[in-house]
Amino acid sequence: MAGSTDANPSVLHRREVFYIGGQYMPDGTGNNTLQGQMYVERLIPDEVEGRPFPIVFIHGSTRSGTDWLTKPDGQPGWASYFLGRGFECYLVDLPFRGRSPWTPGNGTMISYPAEPIQSRFTACKYLGTWPQAKLHTQWPGTGRIGDPAFDQFYASGLQILSDAVLQETASQDACAALLDLIGRPAILVGHSAGGSIPWLVADVRPNLVKMIVSLEPTGPPFFKVGIKSGPGAPYGITNAPITYNPPVSDPNLDFVKETVSIMIPGMMDCIMQAESPPPRQLVNLVDMRVLLVTAPSSYHAQYDWGTVRYLRQAGLKNVEHLQLEERGIQGNGHMMFMEKNSDEVAAEIVRWISEYESTE
Repeated sequence: MAGSTDANPSVLHRREVFYIGGQYMPDGTGNNTLQGQMYVERLIPDEVEGRPFPIVFIHGSTRSGTDWLTKPDGQPGWASYFLGRGFECYLVDLPFRGRSPWTPGNGTMISYPAEPIQSRFTACKYLGTWPQAKLHTQWPGTGRIGDPAFDQFYASGLQILSDAVLQETASQDACAALLDLIGRPAILVGHSAGGSIPWLVADVRPNLVKMIVSLEPTGPPFFKVGIKSGPGAPYGITNAPITYNPPVSDPNLDFVKETVSIMIPGMMDCIMQAESPPPRQLVNLVDMRVLLVTAPSSYHAQYDWGTVRYLRQAGLKNVEHLQLEERGIQGNGHMMFMEKNSDEVAAEIVRWISEYESTE
């Protein structure tokens, strides 16, 4: 794959595939269709001592659960890495994406051309326009059309639902149903637009979410930087409603906001809740253990500080910000888990998880 002939062997494991969630909806002709169901792969490691908490991997926008299986250069992905360290893994295709069906008429699908994918994710060093982009060195190959690794990556991109609230709400419901089925606390790993889903799932299943690993989640607060940037996340860190105290009835009216700057070159100003009146609290997340991971050459390097500050301001007591360069890991972009040194990134996450496992 992608010209690779020396891919490492996969870790021995058992595999189950099933669907969860969804509800039957009338189609206007007297019949019903199932909508909002979610495809799940369960991978159970063999010949490795098991870890106490399984991991649910939640992909980003235009992506699917295949992101975690094999990297675009043909090398094993994070599923193999975490299986090899004893983690039972659940890989999902969020509702309406990939192997999770979408019914025509249920919202509008959109897709993106190759050029913004190159500049935002794979050829950032040459095409990116943010200050940190020139530091990007870890994508395999040139990151451009015609390069085997890029072509594999772009080929795996999917259409997405344009309605972010519908997408997040359906994903919240399906992932909560998955946790109910698992029946024990799990670690949620969410990437990019999929990074909002762990907040929403933990909000409704706080006792079944042990930790959250947030790989550059949608942000910064109340905004969206990406292929199409602009106002977003009306609930601060999500598009769909999430529980605050005092409650939020109308996010456009209820939040009192202020713009904060940290006066560091290359950093964006971020919108926070104002300090007066006292900031609303994410009451169901306050005890959640969170690791937010930022890559040094990603466009997120400009503003993830704001997401971390927002979470702490909203009452979360255990939020750690892992900036990869502070661990000596250099050159990564937004797709860090697909890049040449992805195992180094994974090792830092396992280290963090292990620290908390040892206290249980």
